[in-house]
Amino acid sequence: MDENSIKLNAMKIYDKVFTPNVKGYDPDEVDSFLDEIIKDYSAFEKYYTEASNYIGELEESLRKEKEKVRELTVEKARLSNRLEGISDNDDVSLSNIQLLQRIKKLEEALYRLGEDPTKIK
Repeated sequence: MDENSIKLNAMKIYDKVFTPNVKGYDPDEVDSFLDEIIKDYSAFEKYYTEASNYIGELEESLRKEKEKVRELTVEKARLSNRLEGISDNDDVSLSNIQLLQRIKKLEEALYRLGEDPTKIK
């Protein structure tokens, strides 16, 4: 609902002045009914304001979540490219064990030479 399409609010109803007429309605009855309408409009205005604020908060939250999704999509693509050559094979092959043993020996040799292999870039 567009806020500009709302013609009345509680104060407009409260401030409305009717022209008296000889064959008019009972002013107390009209005032009583208008008081009920004012209460309804006040509740409606409060609800409308709260709903508008909540929608704004949800839109901001959605914008942030979309940004996170975009960032995660970029990160996923980057990691996919980086891990492209790694196979999904769960079997430990003999060559992998041999490579690990060789790395271990090279690290031990570096430690003996006084170099920390974890500090090498």
